[in-house]
Amino acid sequence: MTLQELKDLGSFNEFISKNRLSVVAFSAKWVPQCDQIHEILEELAKDNGNSFAAAFIDAESVSEVSLKYSITAAPTVIFFCDGKNVDRVNGFNPSSLRTSVTKLVNECSGAVGNVETIEKDDLNTRLKKLINKSRLVLFMKGNKEQPKCGFSRQIVELLNSVNADYWTFDILQDEEVRQGLKVYSDWPTYPQLYLDGELLGGLDIVREEMKEQTFVDSLPKL
Repeated sequence: MTLQELKDLGSFNEFISKNRLSVVAFSAKWVPQCDQIHEILEELAKDNGNSFAAAFIDAESVSEVSLKYSITAAPTVIFFCDGKNVDRVNGFNPSSLRTSVTKLVNECSGAVGNVETIEKDDLNTRLKKLINKSRLVLFMKGNKEQPKCGFSRQIVELLNSVNADYWTFDILQDEEVRQGLKVYSDWPTYPQLYLDGELLGGLDIVREEMKEQTFVDSLPKL
């Protein structure tokens, strides 16, 4: 891996904001040890299967970044996890550099993984609440007053024809729910109808079920 050069504040901010371990070497062209630090970082990236990203920045040319992180000498290496400053190695210290990389590659990947798990758990919790918002819940395009597609309109007509009491959610208003529910219920299309928190199915299944009086009787009514 060849180290990327960060030439301004914008490229620096973009580089450290990614969900990973990001390592930035603050360097100076006139300090020979800086080139050695670059080589060590390249080797470490290769040894760790490129599980972290490394770059360098000219400490004098991009002074606003150097001031922000109190860089007083080159080389200085700063470590970022998910955009947060988590460690630094001042001066030419290959041993400390290797130790920090080895430690933080594992810690940072775990932290990022935990964030993703929490976000997924939060979405699943939200989906479960929506599914149980009422005894009968319809996820559709539009709402019962203004369906936004033919399939949604047809299922609304079916439910209205038996005077069903149901709550609707417009998936066009929330892309996270729209995509997340497909995975949550393992059902790739809309509309989706739920009874007592359980997926009944889409239009075709509901249409067939409507032919059975026992099914119609099981639906909550207005």
